[in-house]
Amino acid sequence: MSIPLALLVVSIQLSDFYLMYIPFRRGMTHAERKNLLLGMPACGILSCVVSILVFEHCGITAYVYKRLLMLGWIPYLIIFMLIVRRNVLQHVFIFGMSRVWSIILHNFSAITIVLLFDTEHEILFSHAIIYLLLFTVCLPLEWRYFVNLLPPRRFFADYGAAVAFLPLVMTLSVTLLWSQEPLIHSWQERFSGFYLPFVFFFFYHHILQTNENLQEEKLAKQNFRLMKEQLTALSEYNRLMQESREQILVMRHDLRHDFRLIYTMLQSNNVAEAKNYINKAEKLLGSTSIKDYCSQPLINAALSVYFSRAEKLGIKINHKINLPKEISIDERDFSLLISNLLENAINASSRQENPAKKQISIVIQTVNGQCVLKIENFIDEEVIFDEKNYPRTSEEGHGLGMASIKIFSEKYNAYTDFEQSGGIFKVTMYWQS
Repeated sequence: MSIPLALLVVSIQLSDFYLMYIPFRRGMTHAERKNLLLGMPACGILSCVVSILVFEHCGITAYVYKRLLMLGWIPYLIIFMLIVRRNVLQHVFIFGMSRVWSIILHNFSAITIVLLFDTEHEILFSHAIIYLLLFTVCLPLEWRYFVNLLPPRRFFADYGAAVAFLPLVMTLSVTLLWSQEPLIHSWQERFSGFYLPFVFFFFYHHILQTNENLQEEKLAKQNFRLMKEQLTALSEYNRLMQESREQILVMRHDLRHDFRLIYTMLQSNNVAEAKNYINKAEKLLGSTSIKDYCSQPLINAALSVYFSRAEKLGIKINHKINLPKEISIDERDFSLLISNLLENAINASSRQENPAKKQISIVIQTVNGQCVLKIENFIDEEVIFDEKNYPRTSEEGHGLGMASIKIFSEKYNAYTDFEQSGGIFKVTMYWQS
């Protein structure tokens, strides 16, 4: 009897910590998931052995059963926090909310079996089985609620660190009552725990509202940032144009002198020296020109500005730009999209220690009525992807760039794919042109 009941206890513990996994899973790395996949079952096996020994030594009673459920979560929580290293207040809040949900299920399990069984052994086994059945039946609902439950760090900065402990504190009265000797309490005592669903849904609603407010604030910052980027790009493009004009004026001023010098070289039969001089002048002339990558002024400005930035950082740009004169999307949206993607690629490439890896490949062209955009660059660090396969980061400002890319994809129904493979980060987008 000890082994089956110990297995049920461990199953309840693992199901409770699955609820903790759901909110954190979006930002987990492959290594964290792998370590959890090894750590949690190992902890479950150890917990099962300990539970069997406790039941054998102390007997199968409601008191022992409750203590194992009440204290058995400690090693799981420690392992989870060691593997999934996040803000401690986030861990505390999610753990508290998982305890609220767990107590709700325990309460309904107790109500379900109160009139069905007489002996304590039957009640213990039935309580554990019904709890697991309720957990399984409610899994779609649990996933829906817990997947959006992780509060941002700013939530605790705005409302205070004490908010993280509130769900846990509000379960104390029910936990203390439940820890008493009988497994099934009076109806009055059982109904006293029915305030917990209201606690859960109050915090759930509050978290969603806070996230919505933060998203609106992020979009406002994004709009401001995009306007600032437009002004910066146009100002930098204007500076490049001005520098090019000034250099051309100087070259025009010296042009007569250059012709005379070449003429003298040719008269002296110094053909090789004359060719060398012409080649140098041609290179100098090429460096002063603003290249036309496409016929759209804003897109051409964005490409010119970021290609110039990359060149100054020693980053090689391999490009293939082939856009028609008329495009079906807003030129401003496209230029901002290119600006964000190239900015991310340049930032990643500039961190490469190997000069051979300081290069970016960009392709923009139309194929069979579709506009295709591909950008590749080397990257060393592991990129974390969210549930929609968009890169996630905690770096200030980078998330706003991703937000603008999402907005573009939704606005133009663009297929967007991010991939990291073999030390290369690839972005592929295409939409109807």
